[in-house]
Amino acid sequence: MDMRDLLEQMRQNRRPARIPPIKMGRYAAVIVVLILAAAAVKTSIYTVPTDSEGVIQRFGLYHRTTEPGIHLKLPLGIETATAVPVKKVQKEEFGFRTIRAGVDSAYVGAEEIESGRAPRDALMTVLSESGEKVSSANAGAAAREVLRGEYIMLTGDLNIVDVEWIVQYKVRDSREYLFNVRVPRYTIRDAAQAVMRQLIGNGSVDEAITIGRIEYEIAAKESLQALLDEYEAGVHIVAVKLQSSNPPLKVRPTFNEVNRSLQQKEQRINEAMKDYNEVIPKTRGEAKKLVETARGYAAERVNRAQGDIARFESVYAEYRKAPQVTRQRMYLETMSKLLPQIQEKWIIEQGGADGGILMKLDLDAAQK
Repeated sequence: MDMRDLLEQMRQNRRPARIPPIKMGRYAAVIVVLILAAAAVKTSIYTVPTDSEGVIQRFGLYHRTTEPGIHLKLPLGIETATAVPVKKVQKEEFGFRTIRAGVDSAYVGAEEIESGRAPRDALMTVLSESGEKVSSANAGAAAREVLRGEYIMLTGDLNIVDVEWIVQYKVRDSREYLFNVRVPRYTIRDAAQAVMRQLIGNGSVDEAITIGRIEYEIAAKESLQALLDEYEAGVHIVAVKLQSSNPPLKVRPTFNEVNRSLQQKEQRINEAMKDYNEVIPKTRGEAKKLVETARGYAAERVNRAQGDIARFESVYAEYRKAPQVTRQRMYLETMSKLLPQIQEKWIIEQGGADGGILMKLDLDAAQK
């Protein structure tokens, strides 16, 4: 065997053995079965987070609701699982957006938009959340218009106010939340804006900015809940909070001056009412005291006079029983009061001899 035959033999030995077609089909079937089994295992296991419920759809129709944890479902797209956060309080912002939350929070709202201090990346975030599709060249202007459309409102007395508020809500029924409205988040936002604009439009600018904020929050929560219940959206409104409500930025200084004047007016009125409440009751009390004192004095005088009358009548009755004694007593009592007031005293005996006059008895000298 020469070298050429040896090389030819080596070439034939390195040539791979040919697998029969039947074995090739078996190998392919096994590989497909293994792939399908792996896919079935992977798609039949799903996990529901602790703050959510799992909504299972079979061929697109609602089938059941599962609790948090690891569960099994029919694989390969027969059943699909959607986690709905039913325990989480979600929030929608209107008229402003939170760009960065935390200790060093950052917002973009009416004041930043009107003053031109809103950063472009914040405006792009607003635009992406709103779902508007515009060119990148007009993105900033479009985002500004989106926010302006939310916070600019007209009051019932034809004034303009900038209102920023939030809506906090939870999913009450995951089935209704997924299937009764097309896009729940946009439905909530549209309903909230409709309710708030109706309330602001039916009131005055003073109610929207100062005195009616709490009433607006309560009324907005009740009206929004009623509207979403009518839609069967499966949502529970936790709270509606007015973050700020102010006049437009250009007229805000003048409006603040008017408010300060009104506050000073109210302060002066309150001070006057304070003095009134201090002086008037005191004066009324003193007047009542004087009246009661006068009535007491009058009652005392009347009672004393009546007592004197009763005593006089009783004495008079006794005097009438012995007129001679009464006359003698009255004479002596009168003389006892008059004689001490006389400087010189002359005693004349009544019916004396020849009507003569007795010699003067100098009682004063005798006393000395």
